[in-house]
Amino acid sequence: MPFPPDNPPHVFSILAGREVSTWSEEWKHECEVRFLAGLSLRQRNDALDGVKDGLRGMKSIRGDAAVAHIRAEIDRYAAL
Repeated sequence: MPFPPDNPPHVFSILAGREVSTWSEEWKHECEVRFLAGLSLRQRNDALDGVKDGLRGMKSIRGDAAVAHIRAEIDRYAAL
């Protein structure tokens, strides 16, 4: 079996507005946004900004611009 599969499954992406491969970056992004949108505001801020106990947040790994983009996508996802 090839990796990734020759004919991967497709699902409807709310953010993309069309069907996408479950192996695509678009689907990976949507899953990340849906997960973060399901967290409480405090948990989401901890995941994005980091917490005091030395746990790194996305901001320290990906940078401010990436976190701002994810926050905007979470808001857009919630509005849809």
